[in-house]
Amino acid sequence: MGEVTALVDAYRWNISKMADAFGLHRDTIRRRLIDAGVKPCGKKGNAPIYHLADASPAIFASQSVQVSEVVKPERLGPKDRKEWFQSENERLKFEKEVRRVIPEEEHREGLAETLKVVCSFFDSLPDKMERTRMFTPEQLEQLEAVSDSMRNQLYFELKELAD
Repeated sequence: MGEVTALVDAYRWNISKMADAFGLHRDTIRRRLIDAGVKPCGKKGNAPIYHLADASPAIFASQSVQVSEVVKPERLGPKDRKEWFQSENERLKFEKEVRRVIPEEEHREGLAETLKVVCSFFDSLPDKMERTRMFTPEQLEQLEAVSDSMRNQLYFELKELAD
């Protein structure tokens, strides 16, 4: 026949009983209780028992991720980790479709085109100014020196960023 227990003991369970009730492995229950710092409220035989009200939030805390938390995939369980990576892949696909993110190659091509225009400007500036006949030869030489200096500075800064 069934066992009669005191009402106080009805919600004080050991790890095995929690594992059976929640459909989880005993080691999973034990690890989650330890990680959450839940202390046993006593012993029944040789097994520690826990208040269900204290243990269940600790057991199921890893099941749902708080919005304010930063998700660390390495701390998730295998199923949750897989779902997280799938959701991230879907998010990236969506962001590519709406052009919130662009492929790296496309970014490089755009940046290269911009730099070609800037370098071309610095290369042609002294010639364009010479055609206006508003500058003396000394001023044109100074303009060319400053343009070369600016182009070289841009080159070295970009090279430093690449390294």
